[in-house]
Amino acid sequence: MQKRSFKRVILISILVLGVILRLSLFYVNPPNNSFDDHIEVVNIYANTLKQPSPSQCWECYQPPIYYVLSAATFKAITAMNLSSLIAWKFVQFINPFLSILVLIFYYKLLLRFNISEIKRILYMSFIAVLPIDLFTASMIGNDYLLVFAAVASFFYFLKNIDDIKNETKISFKNFILLSFFVVIGALSKQHGLILLTFPTIIILVLFVQKAKISSYKISLIYISLIILSFSNEFWKYEQTGKFLVSNQDFYDYAEGQFPGSLDKVEFTSFRIYSLFQNPFISNQTSASLPTEIFARTFFDYEWRFLSPKIPVANIVGRIAYILGIFWILYFLSTFFLTLWQRKQLKFQINMHNLLFYIPIIVGILFIAVPFLQTLRYPYFSSMKSTFALPGIIILLISHAFFIRRIKLSNTLIIILSFLNISFGILLVYSIYSFLPITINHLSGPLWPIP
Repeated sequence: MQKRSFKRVILISILVLGVILRLSLFYVNPPNNSFDDHIEVVNIYANTLKQPSPSQCWECYQPPIYYVLSAATFKAITAMNLSSLIAWKFVQFINPFLSILVLIFYYKLLLRFNISEIKRILYMSFIAVLPIDLFTASMIGNDYLLVFAAVASFFYFLKNIDDIKNETKISFKNFILLSFFVVIGALSKQHGLILLTFPTIIILVLFVQKAKISSYKISLIYISLIILSFSNEFWKYEQTGKFLVSNQDFYDYAEGQFPGSLDKVEFTSFRIYSLFQNPFISNQTSASLPTEIFARTFFDYEWRFLSPKIPVANIVGRIAYILGIFWILYFLSTFFLTLWQRKQLKFQINMHNLLFYIPIIVGILFIAVPFLQTLRYPYFSSMKSTFALPGIIILLISHAFFIRRIKLSNTLIIILSFLNISFGILLVYSIYSFLPITINHLSGPLWPIP
């Protein structure tokens, strides 16, 4: 009992560390340092109190909900006679706050699974220091609202599964909350529509099982969910005549980017040796889609936080990629071990077991987004792991569930958890120390603050 209590303390300590790392990056990162100029869009919403035309600015085509929330925050803070810079810092805080909520959801999900305490420690150490999550959460932008909505949707999808498993009436509260977070995701980013998979599967299962529920109420909720989720895309279609419209339909800013044409994109190469030679974006690696996704996931590849002119930044980058390789080897090896074990045990296929594969499908769909985006627009700016981040986190959670019966060495778990935590502290400490220098030689601009 004492050992279990000690492990729970470690688990919560890692959760607290994840919070500290996120707040540290938020504190040191200025609100106008982000990959795209979302400040411009928030300012338009705050001044006009309406959604701009999709062609009005570079990010104006994005769904509205993040910008409505941000504009409301900005207006509320400025109404208190505080400076606009403080107001923008409050807007920036939305994403770290959502990231902390994601950590809590993740923690609660791990507690739901019948896995050992030490495995929970390992999986908590993954999410606590995941670099792309830390980076995305520290910036002003709509990407993290989708991440939060995806994890929350996953959480309430599992609650609905529990109702189905126990053959009880479906909880309207759980289904409404699932629907609510799906709508939030769909109105945050276009590929948030992927989250519709969760409630659609629940509806199909209820229909197949002929569950004793109020079909009228459930159908009404589901139809409302579909209409709300697609509402902004239909509005933009009316405005532009294009479905799933992009900013690149109006602006040619990316046309000079490498590689520039589909025949130059490398979909299967993995240039890890080139990354170790130069951890930051370069002509040697920017045409390789797998290399870009890997590098952006584990390090500040596009250097918004650490400059390649700082020698220690290159060392941190190489350490990040070594750790990334360890992660990939761990996930691949345990995946194949799980497949082998299920083959040996003659895994039973039933409705309830199949439902647990749905999050994997959703995760893979999110992972596919940067690949599909690159097919549409073959530039390195399409190869963003932020597009895949909701899927990465969903798959991290799902992996913990599916390897619960795999016996792992406690020594291996302790070493990998220690490496994760140590790297997270090193990465954030390096950014905290050198971001003021990095800002002077960023790869992109600091966006103007209105």
